[in-house]
Amino acid sequence: MSALKKESIKDLLSKDYLMEILPGLRDIKLENIKTNGLSGAKIYKVTLFSSEYDKSLYLKINNLKEDWLAKVNKDEGRELSIFKDDIYSKLEEFINDIYLGYYVGNNSYAILMNDMSAYKKTNNSEEECLYYLDNLAKFHSKFKEHDVINYKELLSVDEYCNFLTKTKVSEVEEFKESYKKGIIILKDILEENLFNKYNEIKEIDSLFSYYPKTFLHGDYRPDNTLYINQNDIRIIDWANSGCGPCTLDVFWYLMTSVSVRFDKTILLNHYKMSLEKYIGYKLTQKTWDTLLKVGILASCKMYLVALVANSTLEDKYEYADIYYWVENLKNVLIDL
Repeated sequence: MSALKKESIKDLLSKDYLMEILPGLRDIKLENIKTNGLSGAKIYKVTLFSSEYDKSLYLKINNLKEDWLAKVNKDEGRELSIFKDDIYSKLEEFINDIYLGYYVGNNSYAILMNDMSAYKKTNNSEEECLYYLDNLAKFHSKFKEHDVINYKELLSVDEYCNFLTKTKVSEVEEFKESYKKGIIILKDILEENLFNKYNEIKEIDSLFSYYPKTFLHGDYRPDNTLYINQNDIRIIDWANSGCGPCTLDVFWYLMTSVSVRFDKTILLNHYKMSLEKYIGYKLTQKTWDTLLKVGILASCKMYLVALVANSTLEDKYEYADIYYWVENLKNVLIDL
């Protein structure tokens, strides 16, 4: 059953509603939790007390006018897309037991969630990366293209790729110097002709006649998952959900969350085999090659500048990691 929609934040925290969650409720404690990051979302720990035991919940309140991330990606409550009937039914195994209720206002929304912090972890082995990728493939396989392209509130491929433009970055002081440094390094690595070609790409979709699209999480990484066990990894924080190539999620995960020491070829092949297992048929080589190209372009547009700016190129593993992304990007650009 989907999370319950409430008329106000007050209703989300009403004693009558909370007593449905914890029968015998005697008292409620609300505590503001400090979080890192650019989002303007406020997180509160809600502790429910009864005579028998206590229960912890979390309340997330997002003011879309104050949230920098929401402003730059035109978020009008996209995180709540998962509660649509035809999306929720496909996502249920990935969000089971997480969400309890939500509220939607004119410029804000709130979500009440169970405390699942015991299941937070990072992937610190190559084997665990395989579990995360299998989970991602299972998630992607639930959606056909026609399931998601009608939702205008979802991010498109080009919206993902133009997310951190120079103009948008200039709004955040801590991004400015990193962005400048990364651009200089990337221009030097790619060399002028390829850098200019890469820099001029604004509409990735127009470069390819067709490739299959699916529902995307948009920020798939361990911080946004709950590791119950290797066969049960649930997903949270859907504010960047969108419609695009499955490889956008895959490469974003590989770029942001996987050790530079792990073999990306092994990980990509594992994802592909898992996806084919879940969808029940083999992808043609042409389709997979196109998905790889779009995924490389998209992920590099989203993160490569930051990656090169924050990498220690004197470290052989970090150098090899940058080399992997740049060489693949060069190959795609030469073919365009």
